[in-house]
Amino acid sequence: MSKTNIIKQIKDKLFGERSHELLVFCFFLFVSFCFWLLQVSGEIQKHEVSVSLRLDSIPSDVVIIDSLPSTLTVTIQDRGLALARQGFLSLFQSKCVSIDFSKYDRGHNDAEVRISALDIQRMVSREFSASTEILSVRPDTLHYTYNHGLSRTLPVRLAGTIKTSQQNYIQNISIEPDSVKVFAPVAVLDTMHAVYTQAFTLDGLQESVNYDVELCKHKFIKYDPQQVRVNVGIGYYTEKTVRVPIIGLNFPADKRLRTFPAEVSVTFRIESGRYHKITSEDFMLATTYEELLQNTGDGKLLLHLKASPDGVSDIKISPQEVDYLIEQVVNEDNEL
Repeated sequence: MSKTNIIKQIKDKLFGERSHELLVFCFFLFVSFCFWLLQVSGEIQKHEVSVSLRLDSIPSDVVIIDSLPSTLTVTIQDRGLALARQGFLSLFQSKCVSIDFSKYDRGHNDAEVRISALDIQRMVSREFSASTEILSVRPDTLHYTYNHGLSRTLPVRLAGTIKTSQQNYIQNISIEPDSVKVFAPVAVLDTMHAVYTQAFTLDGLQESVNYDVELCKHKFIKYDPQQVRVNVGIGYYTEKTVRVPIIGLNFPADKRLRTFPAEVSVTFRIESGRYHKITSEDFMLATTYEELLQNTGDGKLLLHLKASPDGVSDIKISPQEVDYLIEQVVNEDNEL
């Protein structure tokens, strides 16, 4: 198709009978829109805008404890055209209210500063044109607290619950850092001895974990850092078996206990970290001469542990009963 034919087709579509009707419709639609825009721009309207807020001129030795919000929500009222103009300008330069720290500093070591609603509205109004009416500002009052570097370093204490599964146990718990710097008014610092974490729960743990937790927040108190890491080392329970000899106690010099077998298996549950530390010497399977004289077990001795190490559980003795006899010891001197 030639270039001339393409141009002719486009011309026919744009300036044909049906396209003429479409162009007339679009023209009147545009005129109607202009009339509507002129009417709307002259009407009084309300609008909500966000205004940034910051605290300036803070001395280097001052610590802001309870800080200001980062933004203010301002409800304004003005003619539609003025609101549209301000909205367009805000695309290139955001509105921001700056509060001069020195204006409210009274020279105290620590203080709480409150800024009235009237002062806030006066500062906000500077960001808008003279025709714009400020209807409301949220929040309507501002406050912040500060001190001149008053601090103490205090230990961190856990305020949480840590539990493992039945097959595991807690090997160790550590906190990083284990102490933090606390900034607060003197009256508050003097009453503090430790810093506590927020309440938390770790349940059913089967492996070691690292858990970040925030410190418990209080008014007028700031921490550095604001959170700590709780390191929980998890071990597992294992089973171990040792051979323990059976011994007799309080036997006369001419008597001796013999059991069949002479030693039995003792199986127990122990923490994996102590597996190699527990030996047969930590157990005592013994019976006294007096107990045997009262035994009515028809030559069978029911075994019981006289001593076992701390931290072992589910102890099982196999076999639980053994044959025994009280043997007469021959004195060789008497035989001679």
